[in-house]
Amino acid sequence: MRIVYVLGTSTGGVGTHVRALARDVAAAGHEIGVIGPAQTDEHFGFSSLPGVRFAALDMGTGIGAQDAALIIRLRRAIRSFGPDIVHAHGFRAGFIALLASRTLRPRHRPSSIISLHNRASGQGLRGTVETGIETLLAKGADLTLGASTDLVIRAHDLGARDARFLPAAAPEVHEIPAEAAVATRAALTEEFGFEEDAVIVLSVGRIAPQKNYPMLVRALGHLGATASSEPQAPELVFLIAGAADQSVLDEVRSQYEDLAATSAVPALHFLGPRDDIAALNSAADLYVLTSVWEARALVLQEALISGQAIIATNTGGSAELVGDAGILIDDDDDTALAAAIGELAADPARRADLAARAQARGSQLPDERDVAKELVSIYTELMPSQVG
Repeated sequence: MRIVYVLGTSTGGVGTHVRALARDVAAAGHEIGVIGPAQTDEHFGFSSLPGVRFAALDMGTGIGAQDAALIIRLRRAIRSFGPDIVHAHGFRAGFIALLASRTLRPRHRPSSIISLHNRASGQGLRGTVETGIETLLAKGADLTLGASTDLVIRAHDLGARDARFLPAAAPEVHEIPAEAAVATRAALTEEFGFEEDAVIVLSVGRIAPQKNYPMLVRALGHLGATASSEPQAPELVFLIAGAADQSVLDEVRSQYEDLAATSAVPALHFLGPRDDIAALNSAADLYVLTSVWEARALVLQEALISGQAIIATNTGGSAELVGDAGILIDDDDDTALAAAIGELAADPARRADLAARAQARGSQLPDERDVAKELVSIYTELMPSQVG
């Protein structure tokens, strides 16, 4: 089979997922093309994968008159690959790819698959436009794949002819030896100057609006008030690892500094982008995810596989992913977040129990090759539509 993947700008989960698919489906003997922005290729290295051809095309962001020219360029790129299937990832790429594919002559028209990794979140006029595009995607694609069950239900509600769940699997997580975990923790202790027996709370993810780090900062205020009334409470240290939208980072940092100027609060450190997430997980005592919404967060899967005691917002696909292997709280409920952190910080046995549950659940998650194998069977299923 000849498959073309289309994606927009990505530095996180979508790009990681598509790279794994391109690598593993090509390794299974199929011809793979990837179309997307040059900077996405620079980040993920699609063009360096064996058996994968890459074509650079900037997808842009906003929808407008310029999309007519973009659709024409994408149609040419698709036609140059001659694919049996065009598989677009994300809202923006899906919209452009569907229109480009549908303007090809019927005998050259590939089957179209749209993978949804995020929900549309616009309000007012923007929300109306996004719903219209969601409906177009649902009705126009031969198959819609959702990375969480709520995305699949949404696609069905909007008239999808076929919508199914397909997980985005976490990359392989290498086990960190105990001595390496101790060394990582010691390095963090020395770098940031906290006590050896402090409880380290780790969050991983881009500092962007969706991740809702202001909720975490507000929780620090509650925890600071609790610590002042409970002198025996353990020292808490919060670490956030991930790239940043600079304006969002500035806002979160300012929010924290304003809070720290008026009251005693736990320490918060921004680590920036890191390539040692498994080591950080092994050194931390708690993992916290505060996102407004997630389909199937790769960082949450990494925390499960690493055996972390987890606290996460109960949104999107997080509940079906975590199950009883963590504490789930309502979105934007900083009071509940502070209470859950305080509870686990003071109870090592409860942390150990959740960590064991997480590791057991993480061991059952499909890996990237499992997902690629399932997807190849879906591609094969769609192939008969090409006859005639």
